[in-house]
Amino acid sequence: MGSVSGSKSIPIDGVQNRQVDLARIGESFWSVYHRWEITGSDIFERSIVSELSRRLPHIDPSSWPARFDLGGVYLAGQQALVSHVISPPCRLEYYEPKVPLEHVRYQYAEFSPHSILYADEDLSIVIKPARLPTTPSRDQSRYNLQRYLTEHFGRAVHLPSRLDSAVHGIVLCSLSSRMNRYCQKGFEKRWFEKYYIAEVEGAAPKESLLVEFPIARDPLHPVLRKCVEQGGEKAETRITLIPSCIPASGKRHLIQAEPLTGRTHQIRLHCQALGIPIVGDPYYGGAESDELRLVSYALRFHHPYRREMVTFKLPKTCWPEWLAAAVGGDGDDINLSYRSDRQQTARTHRD
Repeated sequence: MGSVSGSKSIPIDGVQNRQVDLARIGESFWSVYHRWEITGSDIFERSIVSELSRRLPHIDPSSWPARFDLGGVYLAGQQALVSHVISPPCRLEYYEPKVPLEHVRYQYAEFSPHSILYADEDLSIVIKPARLPTTPSRDQSRYNLQRYLTEHFGRAVHLPSRLDSAVHGIVLCSLSSRMNRYCQKGFEKRWFEKYYIAEVEGAAPKESLLVEFPIARDPLHPVLRKCVEQGGEKAETRITLIPSCIPASGKRHLIQAEPLTGRTHQIRLHCQALGIPIVGDPYYGGAESDELRLVSYALRFHHPYRREMVTFKLPKTCWPEWLAAAVGGDGDDINLSYRSDRQQTARTHRD
């Protein structure tokens, strides 16, 4: 059974009780998903392009090379090439962009080198814009942060922690093999402290809560996850109200969310489970908005080669409008409750 520390344990069914709006979820996607299970022997050795042209006659056949180059075509679960042939039985999948092919690039935010907050030989801290995937996505592989950073630094870039495409904010990038190893161990040991700010709607908790609802895939839709009682992965998020920041609506609040584990959609699900869905979240019952009001605001960790604790925050010049409006014109920063500070205070009191 999932629980919220500092409160009584709450059955999952009692806190989730959500309505899934599949139509709204579908509208939020930038592509239409097609899937075919091909079993007949009559198309043995037919080219993948001719098969796609036969099944999707509304698409200009001459555009298929460009569509394969963009990505989003899969054969037997693997990304397909324009030269592949169909050999049944197999599964054929295609993520068709909703806009004309020449307009796809305008859907994705551009990345600028000015978004790099810090870089040394081992790591970099960058600001990922909303509407840009962190890594290649299922529906396209051209527009993503990892590709832009690889081109910028001229070497392999490892992203040990990823943001949802709709999330804006700070991302850690590893630039060396030794940092890759440190990050892998560090995230397992919780050496890295990640802090998010979200605008939520509902009765926000007055005290800091540790939410511990396990997370599993939701059979209602492949992209969705849900909180479960059994069979899910362990998930922990500390959620703290930021009382000094008040959005325009009296029903809305700003919260600090610190994920202690890294499950898909974890913060979004745990906010929904508490009855305070994030504004603009089409997956998990958030109020309507033109953007997901969730930002990766700060990152704190011990730099293994500078041998000091470092903290990186999202500069105010990079705040989304909704966050700036909630904090107010006089606020240049948001006071966070850092885990390492709390632990140090506890040690001091014990001593």
